[in-house]
Amino acid sequence: MADNSKFVPPKGMRDWLPQETILRQKLIRLIESHYQLYGFQPIDTPVMENIEVLQGKGGGENEKLMFRVMKRGEELLNSGISSLLVGGSPEANLSSLNRNLSDMGLRFDMTVPLARYYGNHANELPRPFRCYHIGPVWRADRPQKGRFREFYQCDIDIVGGSSNSYEVELLLATDRILKALDIGKFKIRVSHKDFLPTFLSFVGVLEREQAAKIAVAIDKLDKQSVDDVLKEIESLKIQDEAFFKIKKFIGECLDNKFDGYNHDSQAIRGIWMSHIGPIQKGVQEVNPQANVVLDPLLVRGFDYYTGPVFEINVEDKNFNFSIGGGGRYDKLIEKLGGPINTPAVGLSLGFERILTILMDKNKSALKNIVSRVFIVNKTHENGPRHEDASKLAEDLRNHGIQVEVSFEKKDIVKQLIAAQENGFEYAITDFVPGKESFKVRQLSNRKDTEMTSEDLKKVLKDQE
Repeated sequence: MADNSKFVPPKGMRDWLPQETILRQKLIRLIESHYQLYGFQPIDTPVMENIEVLQGKGGGENEKLMFRVMKRGEELLNSGISSLLVGGSPEANLSSLNRNLSDMGLRFDMTVPLARYYGNHANELPRPFRCYHIGPVWRADRPQKGRFREFYQCDIDIVGGSSNSYEVELLLATDRILKALDIGKFKIRVSHKDFLPTFLSFVGVLEREQAAKIAVAIDKLDKQSVDDVLKEIESLKIQDEAFFKIKKFIGECLDNKFDGYNHDSQAIRGIWMSHIGPIQKGVQEVNPQANVVLDPLLVRGFDYYTGPVFEINVEDKNFNFSIGGGGRYDKLIEKLGGPINTPAVGLSLGFERILTILMDKNKSALKNIVSRVFIVNKTHENGPRHEDASKLAEDLRNHGIQVEVSFEKKDIVKQLIAAQENGFEYAITDFVPGKESFKVRQLSNRKDTEMTSEDLKKVLKDQE
């Protein structure tokens, strides 16, 4: 038996069949069209960035998952590779190798590249600058359902605007897109980077490392039961009074009873009234049906966030992952050497995760996703010649119809079965060269209709 393992793509990456690729492209066009409704302009950046851009600028855990690119040629030889491989502990050697042998890395998100991009082109861009960026990113993560090492992100960002109204626009645009995609029930959660640390400090958790571990435990609430999360927090040996207040806080948040406006802590009230509350109010005033909720339990892992943060979750027990997130990152561009005091806010959609959900919810999502027409080959039955079929196909293409002509001498029924399996809904089964009309079969119900090119074009348009 032949070994086909060498044809399998790298772990955490995947091949896309034609119909899947067409669906991806169709969804991307839909997302782009909605971004453009809100005045966002497209940009693109290299898939690789210099290592100093990607390292130490607030990427948090994702920096550890970065795919590094080795130096090449003379640069690699001059890096002292042989000396780095001799002596010292394996951990020290690995650290030195990473530090000395790589000069670039594959981007692990779109935000850091955008910050570098804006620093490079600030004098050429309007302020505020609204942009969207759709493309692949890479993380050396552990692959699982909905999680890949290579995946697409769809980002919208506003650089140069500090008003809460910009957050509102991002949330409205994202809500509109997810409803247009028919993703099912979802919620866009909103909080503030400083909210949870402020609360933990208020209840008596003053050690930064301990607070970080509690935040990590709280972040597992979408994957674990409340009891399991509370057990993990209790195991951190915090004071009983602090644990009781945290337990009460989690319960109030899950029951939507937490009141940040009237909290005992002035700091918490300040964050709620100045940053979080106005965003929700702004969204509701423009679109009361938008699925935007305030959630003080929200934890975002990126260190570069400086204000409000967002995360999008699908309310479906089969999909235990977020499908997007973002927040305000006012200091990142300055950290990279760009213009100082440049406010920025963005929100990203995880395209592969959305696609996974859509394909799971609608098993027929890959069928009839594009209006193509199949022309049957009947030359072996003394039917029209290949040249005549090609002429008909060219005429249909002149009308804007996508056409595939069969040149294989196969049984007609087998041709039609194969066409339907490949996503065709309509096939031209018979025609007379030079005649204006031809016979068209709708494959799903086997109904035959005599049509002209214009008739067929209208039918296909109505199907879209």
